[in-house]
Amino acid sequence: MVPPATPGDPAALDPQLLSDARTTALQAASHADIEVEDAHTHARLRDAVALFDEVWGRDAEAGSIFAPEALTALAHAGGQVSLARRRADGRVVAATAAFLGRDHVTGAVHLHSHVTGVVAGEEGRGIGRAMKWHQRAWALERGIGEVRWTFDPLIRRNAVLNLALLGAGVSRYLVDLYGPMPDARNHGLPTDRLEASWDLAAPRVRGAAEGRVATPDVAALRGAGAQTLLDVGEGEEPVHTPTTAPRRLVRIPADIERLRRETPELGRAWTEAMRGTLGAALDAGARLTGCTRDGWYVLAEPVGLRELADRR
Repeated sequence: MVPPATPGDPAALDPQLLSDARTTALQAASHADIEVEDAHTHARLRDAVALFDEVWGRDAEAGSIFAPEALTALAHAGGQVSLARRRADGRVVAATAAFLGRDHVTGAVHLHSHVTGVVAGEEGRGIGRAMKWHQRAWALERGIGEVRWTFDPLIRRNAVLNLALLGAGVSRYLVDLYGPMPDARNHGLPTDRLEASWDLAAPRVRGAAEGRVATPDVAALRGAGAQTLLDVGEGEEPVHTPTTAPRRLVRIPADIERLRRETPELGRAWTEAMRGTLGAALDAGARLTGCTRDGWYVLAEPVGLRELADRR
């Protein structure tokens, strides 16, 4: 039986960590020219519902990602619902919703960030990043040291944000996690996801919060023996080259969302290719150690597994 687990006592945290997290969140919001607020009233929560449905293209037939009363219950029960407003005109341009989760093995509590959305036309201004830094401060204020969420491994900008700009890690590859989804972004597609794990006090995360982004050097890795496992072909098709190298490189296409719209069969081929390479490697014990800004995942096989394979 797993013993009960509760979030930690905020007073037990390093006061400097919490202070720095708040500063990072405020600076990120200022850079994006937004103000972030936690939502509790019916009006604010309905703003969040409307934004999620707009961003994901949910119509009346599909139903909302969160019904207003469900989002109200989430906030009432201690979950996080936050909104970002443009300073210039007060328009809501982003929202996030998260609830407490519990690890199935250890019972440890974390914050599960279920959904974060930024309206079309506002991308590239750092709004998504500001929402995550706000979430880090929100969690630390409540004694929560880890945030988890899932993301599509084929959307390059999200991979770069999560792994490079925020310093999160990846714990596992999840095959068709949500099953069929009726929204405009996922309709007719398998919902394979990577699970991100964000250790809020880790040196890598503290460095990212201070603007020190550590990304892999692909040229140096190749020079040290890394080999390409999956690349983008001339026709934007996935090109799989089997390799047993202990370090492997997996390329993310530049714009999978365009490929899925224009050539659905190619979009599905990319899901299958990512599942058979990145997913299979992670399932076999490899670690995803980073992502470059130009879309290379780096896989490393743990030394212990490699030595075991060599002895066999």
